[in-house]
Formats: sequence, C-alpha cells, structure tokens
Amino acid sequence: MENKLLVFLEAIQQHNSMTKAAQSLFISQPYISRTIKSAETHFGTPLIDRGHHPLELTYAGERLLTYLQSDARLHQRMNTELKEISQNKYQSMTIGITPPMANAWFSQTLPAFYQRFPNIRTKILEITTSKAETLLASHQLDFFIGKTIHQTNVKTIPLQTISLSLVIPKTAGIYQSNQFWRPFTPTILTGMTGEPVIRAVGEARFQELVDHYFADKGIQTIPLIEVDNSRFALSLTLQGLGSIVLATAMLARLATEPAKYPINAFKLPTSELSLDFSIAYLPSHVLAKPIAYLVEQACQTFNPAIDF
Repeated sequence: MENKLLVFLEAIQQHNSMTKAAQSLFISQPYISRTIKSAETHFGTPLIDRGHHPLELTYAGERLLTYLQSDARLHQRMNTELKEISQNKYQSMTIGITPPMANAWFSQTLPAFYQRFPNIRTKILEITTSKAETLLASHQLDFFIGKTIHQTNVKTIPLQTISLSLVIPKTAGIYQSNQFWRPFTPTILTGMTGEPVIRAVGEARFQELVDHYFADKGIQTIPLIEVDNSRFALSLTLQGLGSIVLATAMLARLATEPAKYPINAFKLPTSELSLDFSIAYLPSHVLAKPIAYLVEQACQTFNPAIDF
C-alpha cells in the first residue's frame, strides 16, 4: 500500500486532480480514490483537500508524502548497497571524530586509506562524544576518535590524557590584568563561587565532568549561557560573558599573543580534573583490516601529542 500511496500522492500533487492523476498512471480514478480513502481511515486524518479547487494535499498528506519519499530513497540505497556487498564491490564504514581534530586528521589519513582500501565507502561525521555513544549503541557508527566511551560492546584504546584549564574573562572578580597564565591555587576555585559560566552542552559527557568537579569542590557557579561546543564558548569568554573549562591545547594560539586577549588561564592539576582521549570502535570481522589501519594511524598521530 505504501508504494501505491507514494505514486498516487505524487501524481495528485503534480496534476491537482484525481482524474488527471489516474489518467497519467493509466488506472481508474475510483481505484485511486479508494486507496486514498483507506489511508485516511488508517491515519485518522484527511490527506486530500476535496473542498479546494484545484485539488490539493492537506498538510497531513504533504507530510505523509515526504515520509514515503524518504522511505523510498532509503530502501533504494539499501538495495544498492546490499547488491554491491553481495558482488564484493563495496563495503560501507561510518567514521566519527570530534570537530577540533577532523580536518587535520582526515586530510592526512584518507588518501593513504583509500590507496589501501579502494572499495570502502566511508561516511565521515564530525560529532560529539555523546552523539557517538548513541550511534555506537545502535550500530550506526563503526569507528570514533574522541573522549573515552564506556560501553560493553565497544572496544576502546586510550590515546592520551588531556590537560584542562579554567579560563576566566576580564569581568570576573578574580581577574588580574596582563597575566595570561596564572598559577592555579585552591583560592582560585573559591573565587569562582557566584561567577557566570558558559556550558558546552553539546559536549555533554565533558560538561558533566566539569559540573561534577565544581560540585565536589562545593563551588556554586551561575550557568549563564549554554552553547554547542568549547570553541564557541571560548569566543564568548573572550567577550567577557563568562568562564569556561576546556582543553589546555585550545589556548596554544592565544598564548602566543597574550596581550591581545583579556583573560586569565589556570592549568588544572590532572590529578583533580583531566580528560581521557581514546579510540572507540565496534569489533567487526568484515571491517577488521580497515579498522586496524585506522587504529594504527590514530595512535601514530595523536599519541603522544594531540594537536587541537
């Protein structure tokens, strides 16, 4: 019924007439009408605006048509991919990586990867660790580089422990001018009480880590702004809108011209707060060799140093 509905709704949308739609498909108009009526009964809503001239789809009809078209495209891709796999033409692989690292790593790795595995079709995603967890759990992601993921069915390989820093703007009460880097002391944390902070909610696991750190220390900050990622949050900190905790390496470029940036940065002790960075992948017999190659390349690139 779904295939018929797709064809019938497309024809009605094109011709704005049940009769003309039937003529274009070389079938009877009552047959189209019965099929549409049956679908309207099933979904409990009109799909055709019969009171409008020329004939139009209702909003429900348009939405149903969109879903049917998407389903047809997905079904076609499935058939094509499975046929290619059955003929040993292509295999598919989905690779995810956190956004700060994607451009540099893929530009270095993909040319050699395709020389070695020319029949692998890859889908590359720049995603957060939280999104990667969801995709790995539903087997929609094969390989990921980012913050460490803990799932029973996922294999992980540690790459590095990343140092984190607290960055405060010139508007903070504990800010001191002309000092980009300042030594971290317990009084710095105490001074964060009541200060506005910017939360990178798109990096949910990392933000949870930061939130728990402040809570464990008894520090009550004010979550003023929520953004998708640390880079955007840092740009707001530079505008004086709030403090942020982020990877120390993200400050490297700013630190070369400290006078230009009205912030203070404090490297947090790794014993108190740090971030584990790892490879995560789903064990696969079919993709064992390409995954092993990516693991090797990632270890060579990001360990011992990860360049943000």
